[in-house]
Parts: sequence; structure tokens; C-alpha cells
Amino acid sequence: MRFLSPLIVSLILMLAAPAGAFSLNPLNWFGSNNSGAPLAPIELSTEEDELAADTLLAKGLRKFVDNKPGSAQRTFKKVVKKYPTTRAAGEAQYMRGRAMMAKGRWVKAFKFLQEAIDNYPKFEDFDLVIGAQFECATALMEGSRGKIFGILPGFRQYGESIEQFEQVVANAPYGDYAPLALMNIAFVAEKRNESELAIDALDRLINYYPQSMLAPDAYYNLAQTYAGLVQNEEYDQGSTRQAISYYEDFLVLFPDSSSVGEVEANLRKMENLLASSRLTLGDFYYIYRNNNTAALVFYNEAITIAPDSDAAAEARTRINDIDAGVRPTTGGSLLKKIL
Repeated sequence: MRFLSPLIVSLILMLAAPAGAFSLNPLNWFGSNNSGAPLAPIELSTEEDELAADTLLAKGLRKFVDNKPGSAQRTFKKVVKKYPTTRAAGEAQYMRGRAMMAKGRWVKAFKFLQEAIDNYPKFEDFDLVIGAQFECATALMEGSRGKIFGILPGFRQYGESIEQFEQVVANAPYGDYAPLALMNIAFVAEKRNESELAIDALDRLINYYPQSMLAPDAYYNLAQTYAGLVQNEEYDQGSTRQAISYYEDFLVLFPDSSSVGEVEANLRKMENLLASSRLTLGDFYYIYRNNNTAALVFYNEAITIAPDSDAAAEARTRINDIDAGVRPTTGGSLLKKIL
């Protein structure tokens, strides 16, 4: 298939457009907007504006220090609205967020702080803004309810805290707060029984921040989260295998951790459960399907997974019976176990 060159396409579009829609002079192509009116010049602050903004900002800061956050916020707002291009505007927007934080209005405060990041990228204290956002999200995570109309206690906003922590990660993915935010997302998600969300946050933490001091906790919590999804040996063991994998990774990566003993115990528990599931499948093929070949596969798996477990001992007994040509009895208790 042949394609028209970009130049020919441009000429066709120009000819098809209404008269006056395009200028034939390329020097004019970027000098006006779609309506033909000239673009508005960029407004720069004057020295007088800078001085006035600094004076107003100082006034707001004094009010804030005097524990008058409401009045201070209104003063900071004047700086932002009246002198948006001054150096003081970025700090004023940041202080609007701090003033809302002082009043316990965490959602509004976070919004103001995000506007400081979006609208004033040259504001020098970027890390302070990120830290303040993390404070807002943490307050919501810890159950702060805020006030409705400044009077009535509001609802707990755990979901909002997750969104705020996610924004912290997006704003500063290479900062110190990012792994902390991911860990807190996992904590809140677990509290809300949202295991998939918790797993996603912890997985990102160990993959994007493997050198973080939180990495050991992330591996441990991932294993625990998967272990919590396990029901018993009669169900699919995908979560059991995942738990085993992360417990094993923990032991390899953090052999000097004080949690090694607990992790080893949990690992044995998961291995025993997985071995029991293999034994159950082996019994099904041995007893009810008369398929010794399939049964031997699962019995051997049980022994390999947890050689010292009760399930492994039973599997060895079954293997000996098969080798001796013994056919099993279908007792009621065993039938109940299988079905």
C-alpha cells in the first residue's frame, strides 16, 4: 500500500479548509491561535509585584505562627491569586496546604499541596511539599476523620489515604517517601481486606526499591498475605506456592534478620500444607481412579516438598502398598477426606 507524503497531505488540508484558515507564510503559523487573534504575551512579575507579594506572604506567615490558620490561609490565597508569577506564590500555595493541615482538613490540604507541585515546579522546597502530602495521607490512614462544615465529625477515609499515597509515589518516585507510601498502601489495603491491592503495592516495593530498609518487611508481608489466602489442602494451592516462594526469598536475602526463626516456621507450615494437598490428590487417583502412575507422581511430590511431614510419611506408606500390589480400602473417613 502506498502512502501520500506529509507535504502533499498538508497541501490537501490547506486547500480543503475555509479561506483564511491557513496562512501561506510559515512565519505566521505559530504566531496566532485558531481564531486568528494574536497569542497573549506571557506576563512577568515586576519588582513592585515581588515586593508586594513578599510583604503579603510575611503577613500570612505571622498569622500562621500566631495559630490563626484560617486567617493565614486567606492571606496566602491573596498572594496566589493576585501575584501568581512571583517567587512568593509557590511558597504561599504550599502554606495554604499547611494551614489546612493545621485545621485537620487533610483532603483539602492535599489538594492545595498538589497544586503547589503542578503550578509551581520551580518552588525550591519540593521535598517539604512531598513530606506534607505524606503527613496528610498518614493522618487519613490512622483514622483521622476531619470535620464536615468545620463542625461535624466526618467519615474515616482509608480509600482516600490510598489515593494520596499513590500520588506521593507518582510525584516523587525516586524520593525517600515512595517506598514508605507503598508500604502504607499495603497496610491500608490489608485493613480493608483488599489483598490484591496489598500484593500489588508490596510487589512494586520489592521490585522498584530492593535496597530500601523496608524490603525485608515487604517480602515477609507478601508471604503472609499469600498465606492468608490459603484455605486448606483441598483447594488450589497457587497462593501456598507464592507464600513459600517469598518465605524462601526472605531467608536467602536476609539471613541475619531477627525474623528468620518465625519465617522458617511459617515456611514449614506452608510446605506441610502443600504436601498434604499432593497426598490428597495421590489418594484420589490411587483409591478412586485405580491410576497408580498418577498417584505415584503426587505421592513423590509430597515427599519432595516436605520430607519430614506427616503427609510425606503417609505418602511413603502408599508407595510401599503400590509396590506390593496392595489395593486400598475405601473407608468412609477417607472418602469424606477426598470428597
